[in-house]
Amino acid sequence: MREQNLYKRAEVWWLRATIRGVEYRESLRTGDLKTARKARNARIEQIKACVWRGERKWSWLEAVTEWASHAKDQISPNTAKRYAVSLQLALPTFGKLDIHEIDGKAIADFMLMRRRRGATTATIRRDLTALSRVLEYAEAMGWREGNPTLSKRRILKERRDPISLPRHEDVETMISASSPHFGALIRAAWLTGCRQNELVTAKWSGFNEQAATLEVLGKGNKRRIISLSPAALSHIRMVQHTMGSELIFCREDGQAFLQAASDFTQIRRTVVEQAHKNGQKFVRFRFHDLRHLFAVESLRSGAFSIYGLSKHLGHTSVKTTEIYLEFLSPGEADRVMADTSGNQVRSVA
Repeated sequence: MREQNLYKRAEVWWLRATIRGVEYRESLRTGDLKTARKARNARIEQIKACVWRGERKWSWLEAVTEWASHAKDQISPNTAKRYAVSLQLALPTFGKLDIHEIDGKAIADFMLMRRRRGATTATIRRDLTALSRVLEYAEAMGWREGNPTLSKRRILKERRDPISLPRHEDVETMISASSPHFGALIRAAWLTGCRQNELVTAKWSGFNEQAATLEVLGKGNKRRIISLSPAALSHIRMVQHTMGSELIFCREDGQAFLQAASDFTQIRRTVVEQAHKNGQKFVRFRFHDLRHLFAVESLRSGAFSIYGLSKHLGHTSVKTTEIYLEFLSPGEADRVMADTSGNQVRSVA
């Protein structure tokens, strides 16, 4: 028999209810149906009391906990981790406050604290996004009025770090210093322009060798299918399948690269130390710079128009893609802006 407002997932009962147009999905943390029924009824009454009558004051910590349970299946694991870091940093400022007490001054105090600790504008904006999600949820629940992060986020102008394109010889040095599996990940970033997380989550089921395409999961869990150049197609073909793993790029034991950024940094540190010791030149670069390198080289070679590249990279606006025009000659820039086709990879070395 179907249980109203209850469903089961992995032997655990969950609440699912819609109250005043807001859907609530929360784990009841029990596999016993009788206990789940009691927890469901109590939780629904609690939500109704807060939404309809405002009978209870909620602390910041309680609001964060309730939001985290509500948002668990609505955001990606990486986004959840990033939000968790920001919310942890907010504890000294908001930990002793009720959710309705958090106003513009409290947000400003938090921003000042983050600046004093050396956080960049981009990082503070990300922190405010996490705070905003909790405050939006609290407002929907009737625990507070308004969201004071919105005006603060509008006045923060994010300044991008200048793009520096890696030298080919430095990329090859990093690949040589890596394990075969991690080296394959680095080369794939160079040949596809994919973000780090898009590659470490790419699966063999999303690779179509005949069509020369790869399905990736981008920002906001948006799936897109990218065309592979002959070089990228050949590279993925050569990646060895790891027994028991669906992932194309994974560790030797088939496990996912959960700390790929840290792994890359550690390898780079070793390379820098070795280059210094041997009196060799090595110019540091970030993993994400491989995406920039792919973009510029694709435009220069004619593999993409600006519009095709924007679609390939998963940009929401071609304005974002246009940052790469500054690396082109005037003639090259005119060509890629005039070409409105270019959605298919024609040739990338």
